[in-house]
Amino acid sequence: MKPLCFVPTSKRRFRRDLADYEKKYQMKLPGPVQVEVYPDHEDFAVRAMGMPGLGALGVTFGEVVAMDSPSAREPGSFSWASTLRHEMSHVFILTATDNRVPRWFTEGLAVHEESEAFGGWGDRLTPDVLMAVRDKKLLPVMQLDQGFVRPVYPGQVIVSYFQAGQICDFISSRWGDGRLLDMVHSFAQHEKTGKVIRQDLGMAPEEFDKQFQDWLSKRIGQTAANLDEWRRRMARLAELARSGQDDELVREGDQVRRMYPEYTYAGNAYQLITEADLAKGNQKAAAATLTEYEQMGGLSPRPLKELASLEEKLGKPQEAAATLDRINNIYPMDEDLHRQLGNLWFAERNYSGAIREYTAVAAMHPLNVASSQFNLARAYFAAGQKNQAEEHLLTSLESAPDFRPAQKLLLEIEDGKSKRQ
Repeated sequence: MKPLCFVPTSKRRFRRDLADYEKKYQMKLPGPVQVEVYPDHEDFAVRAMGMPGLGALGVTFGEVVAMDSPSAREPGSFSWASTLRHEMSHVFILTATDNRVPRWFTEGLAVHEESEAFGGWGDRLTPDVLMAVRDKKLLPVMQLDQGFVRPVYPGQVIVSYFQAGQICDFISSRWGDGRLLDMVHSFAQHEKTGKVIRQDLGMAPEEFDKQFQDWLSKRIGQTAANLDEWRRRMARLAELARSGQDDELVREGDQVRRMYPEYTYAGNAYQLITEADLAKGNQKAAAATLTEYEQMGGLSPRPLKELASLEEKLGKPQEAAATLDRINNIYPMDEDLHRQLGNLWFAERNYSGAIREYTAVAAMHPLNVASSQFNLARAYFAAGQKNQAEEHLLTSLESAPDFRPAQKLLLEIEDGKSKRQ
């Protein structure tokens, strides 16, 4: 069963992706899309392959998407919203090409679409990818499908996803997204990769590979070359953290972070620097570091919630609300997150947002039913929806008949009714 607090957020995300792709791909799907969300990963794996052990986050069968729920994996291990956007791209592209599209292109385009929606989404720059770039293990575009279906070294599938996404990023940056759509149309005519590159990009595949490699090297070549040095210096940062040398950690940490800014996994420099800055009482610097962590694709809810707390303390409630809302795209199963976001949005008079977040709190069956129902009622009342407010006030008072805030607001509603009569 899908967790109730996840449903409103996922529906909103689905509708947004559907509208984006209809406009971008200039097509409408022939029928509705069925999205199946599994709170247990192995249930999803059996649904997809008939056996447990699948490593994927989502799969697409025509107009059916099956994927992990946020609760199916460790919080922060993936973004369900990014996964949904990826799979929805497949729905459109597989439909448009009658399932004849090469694997590298449909996966690369889906990864490209993730990063287009939010800079921190998409397949991130892992150490495995950097090693493949450094050791010149990337495949020519004509052979890239083999990296997905016949990998010859551990991690090559992940590397192939990254490479395919970067190829689509390169095409978009060089020729524009319209050229990617031209390629979709060419693949729909059952053309092969070589001919599509020649006719739509105006060059031989070998020349395309050369230009792509040059483009990629400018972006990440230095990071790949410095990988071993970065690892050595990260170990040094960990030693400084253990010994409490905060000043030295902050000085060295800034340099290490810039060597490999996309590294946001366990033991990353951002969190070490943040902890040192907070120990020094420098909340502004800590917030700046965590903001960069988020922009680079950091997914761990704990530092992101810490960022929201710092933003609120620094007098930036709108930024705090935006940060908490982005956590909803990662792990929306946090009652405290929804309550905090509801409070922030209520204070900012975003009553529809407050209603959504307070509804999520109520759906999680909190211990304090009276307070959660009252918060929902006051958001409805502020939005001018007094009938819904009264309904939730009665639920609040059923749980705690002496709860004074609910009594007071209910009397205010009843007095208003009497005056209108």
